[in-house]
Amino acid sequence: MQDALFLRIYLSESDRLDGRPAMQAVLDLCREAGLTGVSVTRGIEGMGLHGIHTSSFLSLSSDLPLIVEAIDSKSKIDHAVSMLRPLIGNRLLATWPVSVLRKQEENA
Repeated sequence: MQDALFLRIYLSESDRLDGRPAMQAVLDLCREAGLTGVSVTRGIEGMGLHGIHTSSFLSLSSDLPLIVEAIDSKSKIDHAVSMLRPLIGNRLLATWPVSVLRKQEENA
């Protein structure tokens, strides 16, 4: 078992950072910070400061929630957070400790 940090960033599809889609800007910065295994999940519904965002047939929202997640060493996540904070402004970013369980290689 390895100790690590979990990073989660909450965005929406319509968010833009420095004139680019926020998701792409965040992914590029995570890559630059050395994170691996970063995933983006598109939500079907969410509620935040600006109301409810839903993918129901009646609303056909193009502003659905996006969640960017990564698990890596504390030092890499801390480095990524220090780079992300100035970029993402008031958008929500959370970290918490996790234990990583991986199957051991037989010849390791």
